Amino acid sequence: MKVHSSTQAESLNSGEEKVESKIKIFRESLGVFFFNFGEILAGSLAVYFISLVLVKRWVIMIYPLVLGVRGAVNGVLSGRLSTGLHVKLIEPSLRGNTKYYYSILASIYALSLISSLTIGFLAFFLSLIFYQTALSEFPLIIFSCIVTKAIALLVTAPFTSLLGFLAFRKGLDPDVVIYPVSSMVADIWATISYILTLSMAFTFGLIGNIMLYAVGLGFIFTVVYLTYRFRSESEYWKTLKEAVFSILAVGLIEAIGGFFLSRIKTQIERSPGVLLIYPALMATTGSAGAIFGSISTTKLVLGLTEPSFKGIKNEISDLLQIGTASFIMYLIYSLIAYIGEKTLTTFLIPIICFLIIFPTMSLISFSMAILTFTRGLDPDNFVIPFETALTDTLLTLTLTTLIILLYPI
Repeated sequence: MKVHSSTQAESLNSGEEKVESKIKIFRESLGVFFFNFGEILAGSLAVYFISLVLVKRWVIMIYPLVLGVRGAVNGVLSGRLSTGLHVKLIEPSLRGNTKYYYSILASIYALSLISSLTIGFLAFFLSLIFYQTALSEFPLIIFSCIVTKAIALLVTAPFTSLLGFLAFRKGLDPDVVIYPVSSMVADIWATISYILTLSMAFTFGLIGNIMLYAVGLGFIFTVVYLTYRFRSESEYWKTLKEAVFSILAVGLIEAIGGFFLSRIKTQIERSPGVLLIYPALMATTGSAGAIFGSISTTKLVLGLTEPSFKGIKNEISDLLQIGTASFIMYLIYSLIAYIGEKTLTTFLIPIICFLIIFPTMSLISFSMAILTFTRGLDPDNFVIPFETALTDTLLTLTLTTLIILLYPI
């Protein structure tokens, strides 16, 4: 997507000044990262309902998938919103907005259904192979994933939109604000949706199962209706066509993380503090990458960054500010983990994760932005989804590896 008028370019001259400010990105990043403390609530809910979360191995397996793929879908919406607001393709209003905005919103529903099916198939396939899950559980796994996404989307889509509109009106940079804040709310609500869905599946018996399948079928029919209504809108199909590959790839990548998390079920039962900080670690890592990726894609669209890997030298200041802000958050999470178990190992694990993941995430984000932009694709459909998936999975792999090495069964 390119800027087509001087007015659009002028609208981001102020955005360029924001990005180049020596401390503005650090200040705004740290501010939005503090919202990730809400992720402790998501972790607390998972710990409080740990008997439900660990009722079957496929249940804990889909938790990072629910968070990660939810982040990918929300990442597409966040990226498209921030760039669309900057270049005047989207108006800062939920009602009376452009067809461009509503087409993207409709495609988010379709992507959510596709991601749900992806999660369900992968979870069932892995469970069947490694845990001998019965074939009769296949519909339950599929509809559990669909319903979790459906309930989550009821809140996350309008909240993300309203947040972007409010930030833009208040003069804040949507590239910095939208994804981190909306991600925190989405993760909390996704966890609530996850618990509600599991309750329907395992706690409320036949009535719960009827509710589960009814909600799932309702969501499927909603997506079919939206697809029919926006069938003539090119932006709907463009977003779906480009982002669906990202969502499918993200599901596969996140499945690896989910599988590894299911392998430490015993350690989680013995030390649930891991589950407490897990969503917060994922959110902060994903938010840092999303901020950097969103800034990079906006600069590319405006011609403010050279579309080659050499252009990363102009991003060092941004990276240092984002990295410093996220490292402060990791220190705080380490302290929270340390308070729970009072061991130096517990304190060091999150720090080691950060030192491995942040440099890798930075390279992934910028590389994806350059690769998609130079191939004529919309970077917003790829950068945040892939970055969040890869960094979430790398985080999960690193975390579980350290736990297995340092907390053997």
